[in-house]
Amino acid sequence: MLTVIAGEDIVASRKKLLEVKTDYVSKKYNPVFLALSNILDKIKIDEQEVNLFGDSSVYFIENLSKKYNGRQKTVFKDSIVEFSKNRNITLVDWEAGKSAYDISGLKRIATTFIECKPSKSIFELLDSCYPRNLKTFIKSYRELTLTQDEMFIFIMLVKHIRNLILAKVDALPQSIKPWQRSKLTHQSALWTEKNLVSFYDGLAKIDIALKTGASSYSIGQSLELLLCYYVR
Repeated sequence: MLTVIAGEDIVASRKKLLEVKTDYVSKKYNPVFLALSNILDKIKIDEQEVNLFGDSSVYFIENLSKKYNGRQKTVFKDSIVEFSKNRNITLVDWEAGKSAYDISGLKRIATTFIECKPSKSIFELLDSCYPRNLKTFIKSYRELTLTQDEMFIFIMLVKHIRNLILAKVDALPQSIKPWQRSKLTHQSALWTEKNLVSFYDGLAKIDIALKTGASSYSIGQSLELLLCYYVR
């Protein structure tokens, strides 16, 4: 059996992953964490061995789509399909930050597919991120932090600004849906390319400072200071 937990809301999908793990542990399963490089060998060896203690294993893996995506038929893909149909094998895959559209191949074979989608309000916030709209953006941001994790909001903003830069230089990937392309192109027109790139660079510096512990400010404080320069 194959359970896939995905979605752009990374915080929510991570929480769901931990809930699933806890549930299996409570049912006396032994969680085994696998790397993509040894998933096939490990599971096949375990199938052949007799567990003297009678414990059942459940396998956890991240980003199975890295090797499963694509149209080319492979031994790896065939094996994963077999595992997904085998009720004696329990495989849980976490696809952090990926939508159902991004991993449609895995969705088709998954026994259970869980997608944690961002709330509508996060998209409304991203749509309001443009010059001369500082007051509205910060007000919406502060309201959203009451119900959403700040790091998740930050990650979504970074991804959105990156897409705006791509829209500005007409380099959006073909996978972007037409209505998304239209919205991104319209919003990018409200920015200069220089300010978009500088804003993105500022976001990257905040990310590094937070990860290295070099910042004395919170995510929200750092972000609001940066916004005062570019969304004013």
